[in-house]
Amino acid sequence: MGITIGGTEPAAKVPLAGPTLSARVDSAWFQLAREHQVVDAEGRFLITTTMEGPWVPVRIHGALHMAEHLVGRNAPPGHAEFVTMALDGSVMCGVTTEEYDVWLVVDRERIKTPPPPPPDVEAFRAATRRKQELEKRYAPERLEEPLDDGWVLLAFHRHTKNLRRLHEIPDEFSRSLFHGLLGDTRPSADEPPQRLTESQAQELGERLGIPVDTSSFGYFLEFQNAEAKNRQSQARAIAPHLLS
Repeated sequence: MGITIGGTEPAAKVPLAGPTLSARVDSAWFQLAREHQVVDAEGRFLITTTMEGPWVPVRIHGALHMAEHLVGRNAPPGHAEFVTMALDGSVMCGVTTEEYDVWLVVDRERIKTPPPPPPDVEAFRAATRRKQELEKRYAPERLEEPLDDGWVLLAFHRHTKNLRRLHEIPDEFSRSLFHGLLGDTRPSADEPPQRLTESQAQELGERLGIPVDTSSFGYFLEFQNAEAKNRQSQARAIAPHLLS
């Protein structure tokens, strides 16, 4: 997190060891935020999970649960990563997880520019809707039963490495399409997934009539039995080794 770069000393530290970490981090943040006027009298402030924004205006209602949810990738609750700012842009309070403690950093010195403009909430919501629509397009509902042994097309997101789409390949297509892609490879549930080139994935998508986005996804063919299809469809498996 950029707010801790350059030798900035924390205003408070919360040890990772011990119970109720999320509650302890939230309590420490709230104390500092009130003390340094990050939060105004009505409980309002700006928040973001990256220094680049977007800065979202929020208001405290009831109990705090920020440290429980605003964490680093795959991190447990309490391992917080977020930045808060006063509405007028005069002071920031960043929360970031280090090796043994969660650091809380208050920063006034680095804020030399005018406060960020108020976020366009409607534009933010529209961008969120577009993202959700895109994810829905490339990550439809799970495979429908009954499931049979056969070929599947796997699409792993290049950044998250999550399985975002799992296509069943109809038998009539697999018999005619795959010889050019896989050569003499025989269908076997013991064989590892076969990576497709971008051109192969595009060609297969066109033949099957399914959307293919090679800039965001890496594509693989795999022969799976019905049990493996069901398990992978339910789990949305992560396969970092395939995209390394």
